[in-house]
Amino acid sequence: MLLIIDNQSSFIKKFKRDFLSEQNFDYIFFDHNQPLNLSAKAEIKGIILSGGKGSPYEPLNLTTNFVALANFDVPILGLCLGHEIIAAANMGRIKRLEEPQRRKEKISIIEPEDPIFRDLNKSEVYFARRHSYYVAELPRNFIRLGESSICENEIIKHMEKPIYGFQSHPEVSGKDGLLIMKNFLRICGFDL
Repeated sequence: MLLIIDNQSSFIKKFKRDFLSEQNFDYIFFDHNQPLNLSAKAEIKGIILSGGKGSPYEPLNLTTNFVALANFDVPILGLCLGHEIIAAANMGRIKRLEEPQRRKEKISIIEPEDPIFRDLNKSEVYFARRHSYYVAELPRNFIRLGESSICENEIIKHMEKPIYGFQSHPEVSGKDGLLIMKNFLRICGFDL
């Protein structure tokens, strides 16, 4: 089962409608401030932490995100705010941008051989952005997989675990973004 923590993201709801609802695997959505009330029989194979408003420090109650990070040893994908939550939970540093970002941005891929980029076959992508914060300091035990002119740590990954963070929104960024999302789901072990 795929666990999705929704941090008030219209983008993850669109991804659910347009893609997840057509798949042959189970998924469950929890709101960012809803306790993770799962059956002991629930076999979580992967987690997505959605985007949302604010930062990992305010104003939402993001406890469910941190509980999921601390209690599951499965592949994790953080999108926008979810990316920042992963960084904050691992002692990275988050800062406010000078001005909010609301457009597609060119992202340069530094480590194209990573499984998250399988079959992408390009070194640059354009992904939607909607954020006011960014990961200013990479957490210890993480590496940078991608960068942009706005965010040096645009795409990050844990050095030993399949934990990924994207400052942008591949879930609503066309064919390339959908490929990234499918690759993450394959890393989780889902058949597509």
